[in-house]
Amino acid sequence: MHDSLYFEPLESRHLDELAKVLLHPAVYEHIEDSLPSVQDFKLGLERAIAGSGATDERWLNYLIRDSSGAMVGRLEATIHHGFAEVAFLLSSAHWGRGFATAGLQWLHQELYQSYGVAEFWATTTEANVRSQRLLQRCGYILVELPSNPLYSYDFGDLVFHRGYAA
Repeated sequence: MHDSLYFEPLESRHLDELAKVLLHPAVYEHIEDSLPSVQDFKLGLERAIAGSGATDERWLNYLIRDSSGAMVGRLEATIHHGFAEVAFLLSSAHWGRGFATAGLQWLHQELYQSYGVAEFWATTTEANVRSQRLLQRCGYILVELPSNPLYSYDFGDLVFHRGYAA
């Protein structure tokens, strides 16, 4: 695990700083057809911070910072149906440095220790080879779409699964 990374819950006060780090075409290449506006970016994260309001769901959002305190990106997990859907978004300036791998490993441990979640799912587009490789490095395997709903799934996405391994 990367000892030089720090994780903290995402709060509204972080959104301007996070927008500066993540609103870049390379970051959104496989997520949206176009880069969201700063206003839409912040509105989406305000909704994520607020959660769905459903009693059987938990929305968790975390910032990743490096040892200097600079923002690297964010992690998210949606806990529902006894498992967690996970996602990650890092500044392209920090790609290839092991930060996403360390962040995802931290997230697995946090979800297991704090919420008792031991089953993780992730989806990605077929074109997003970087994310596929990251998921595989973190122990995920490519599987068929499960019978329980995956909120992050869009038609044609690849689906990955892994259990918790201490």
